[in-house]
Amino acid sequence: MEEVINNSTELEVEQETQGEALMDKPFNPAEIDITSKSLIVDTLIKRLKASPAEIDLAPAFQRKGDLWDKKKQSQLIESILIQFPLPSFYFDGSNNDNWLVVDGLQRLCALRNFMVTKELNLTGLEFLTKLEGSGYDDLPRNLQRQIEETQINAYIINAGTPDDVKFNIFSRINRGGMILNPQEIRHALNQGVATKFIDDLASVPEFQEMIGQYINTDRMLDKEFVTRFLAFAVVPVEDYKTDLDTFLNFGLAKLKSLSESERDIIKSNFIESLKLCWSIFGLDAFRKISNQEGKRRPINKALFEVLSVNFAIMTTQERKKLVEHKNNFIQYFKELIDDKDSNFVSSISSATGNKTNISFRYKSIQDITQKTLAL
Repeated sequence: MEEVINNSTELEVEQETQGEALMDKPFNPAEIDITSKSLIVDTLIKRLKASPAEIDLAPAFQRKGDLWDKKKQSQLIESILIQFPLPSFYFDGSNNDNWLVVDGLQRLCALRNFMVTKELNLTGLEFLTKLEGSGYDDLPRNLQRQIEETQINAYIINAGTPDDVKFNIFSRINRGGMILNPQEIRHALNQGVATKFIDDLASVPEFQEMIGQYINTDRMLDKEFVTRFLAFAVVPVEDYKTDLDTFLNFGLAKLKSLSESERDIIKSNFIESLKLCWSIFGLDAFRKISNQEGKRRPINKALFEVLSVNFAIMTTQERKKLVEHKNNFIQYFKELIDDKDSNFVSSISSATGNKTNISFRYKSIQDITQKTLAL
């Protein structure tokens, strides 16, 4: 893999549509356990000051805090002082000793910077210009108390709320400027074994060289690739139902129940599948290659999913034979891409979460694999 082009700055991931997500069955309202609490700012500050902190400002599903500049942070403090109401905060309170921030991260970071770490001095104020340059300790006690006693509304998603319900809740409440994507929400709901395993697979050199260096990882796109592999690796494609997001969540839930030795086998098969794909396709791995000359196509998520999963379940001898006849396999693959009467290209490009399309692309790759192994 040393031949990988390292100077590419292009973000080479092909856009796809997954199709409309349909609920297999409606939620039971009794399973939704959300508490609305009227708190004061000082309650949040005490949780932030606790050791260890009782509010997690860096959960795995959040990109990062402190995205607001000092002016915007200062204007939040100013809004409190002139008694403008704050938007509601949302927390995953499954662990009451460590709330995860679902919505309100930047506001909490501003409060922490001003009242806990005290690294923020007010700047760019519109109304309270006399306080320009002041830190928290510079404020008179009556203004400090006013901030501490400001009322806020918090919604706490309690333990016992099923993950699929949480996923829908997270999707619905993230409608502001820092919207979480489905993979970030999945990371929120699967903390622990599942997310650590995803991080582990996304960091293996084979994945980094073939996928990681070509994509922007700020929004967990690398982890989305890995998650798609894992879900179909632990749940048979025949058991696919409803929509891709639901299936991926189901796959991660099952992953949590696997033993360490079972996960080790999955990791080994994942690495071997990437090596096999590299041996066959090289720099064209997971891309739509054709008999017709043209510009190199972007990486395709559905191709990554179907090829990595199918190659992962092969035996060592089968992989060796596939490499020996790789020219035949590549030709069969190109014919799938070039065949205008085939639904293969559609199955990896549009409505990729449709059950029919998923079944079709898996059968197509299985067919050309068996055809090559029969040579």
